[in-house]
Amino acid sequence: MRKILLFFLAIVLMMYLYPLAVVPLYLLVREWEELKEDFRKATIVLGISIPLYMAKIPLGISSWAKMLGITPIHVSPVIWWGVYLSFTALQTLALYYIYRTGEKIGGYARTGGLVMLIAVPLHLLSLKLYFALTWIGLVLFLLGMKEKEVM
Repeated sequence: MRKILLFFLAIVLMMYLYPLAVVPLYLLVREWEELKEDFRKATIVLGISIPLYMAKIPLGISSWAKMLGITPIHVSPVIWWGVYLSFTALQTLALYYIYRTGEKIGGYARTGGLVMLIAVPLHLLSLKLYFALTWIGLVLFLLGMKEKEVM
């Protein structure tokens, strides 16, 4: 049950409080010996992407800027898109390593990992689509974990 809770927490934090997702991912590295390497790589990539995530806030790319009432700073479109696309690429890479854990678990976890992996670049088109697919992928992944009795 602990692994399921840590995985759930990691993905939810990746959606809403991105930098904090490092903690449950790191705990999964310590907790889950068979999948240690993929979770370790996901944690490292996520950690590397945190400065870009933080840069998105003053640039007005993140919804946190609007929520916190931060007036976006004006920069060259090259910088704006560079930060945005670099962060998206790193986030996709982190989700790729999580998808690889789903492949090793099999069943619904594989499908859920793939849905979450596909969701990340699709947030360029629609945030609603991103969140819907990520939640669907998370539920499928958790069902796969439960199906394989990963506790």
